[in-house]
Amino acid sequence: MPNESVAPPQQSPPQLEYEHLLSYFKYLVTLSTAFLSLIIALGAYLFRSNMKDVRDDAKQEATRVAMTEAKASVAQAFDEKNINAMILLAAQQKVGTITDKIIEQQVTEKLRPVQQRISLTGQISESEMRMRMGFRSGLDELDKLLKSTSDADVVRFGRSTLAKVSEDYDARLQEDVKTSGNKAMQALGMYFTSRHRPQESVPGNLRGVVQVIYRDSDLNAVAGAFLAFRELTGASVKMFDFAAITSWCLQNQTKCENP
Repeated sequence: MPNESVAPPQQSPPQLEYEHLLSYFKYLVTLSTAFLSLIIALGAYLFRSNMKDVRDDAKQEATRVAMTEAKASVAQAFDEKNINAMILLAAQQKVGTITDKIIEQQVTEKLRPVQQRISLTGQISESEMRMRMGFRSGLDELDKLLKSTSDADVVRFGRSTLAKVSEDYDARLQEDVKTSGNKAMQALGMYFTSRHRPQESVPGNLRGVVQVIYRDSDLNAVAGAFLAFRELTGASVKMFDFAAITSWCLQNQTKCENP
């Protein structure tokens, strides 16, 4: 079976930068060594031409000393100019900069879901505050948020918030009805009157109660209409459970017209 060529592994940007710097350093050393070799060869030639009467061992010793001194001079020059430190510092700076960018990108990706969760949690708390102030828009915004997010923790927090606010509305209005001695339907009419609503807007039957549940912008009126709906139908629907209202009206169209 013919050998297939294997592509070399991809190198990371920091490794490529470092290898380029090392290659440049080796190039400098190679040039220096070649230059020294040329000088030494020339010196040896002149030395032999002018010192023919000197013994061979003396020539060898002189050559060795010259080579040692030359190498020491080159090493000193590199040390004085801090070439090694400069190359190392440059490599560290390049690699450090690239590494910082990679880490920043990775951290940003990891933190994005956390940031989204914090933002959504804040929106849920804001919706809760608006609901407790009696604004229907707070309930609508919370419902929209729960349908648009897939974060299980956010959904759990949103549902628990909705359940708590619903229970508080239910308990408060039931206590008000009990204290006044009126029925839920009468209490709802009195609430409309106290808010100076037009007489024709006051619900007088089940259809009117359902219209308040689906259309009124005052969450206190909507909550009162839920109590009236239970009273008129005998259905055990939870506070602000609009799906339960819709289901009951579909099964009892002769009694309830779903707007």
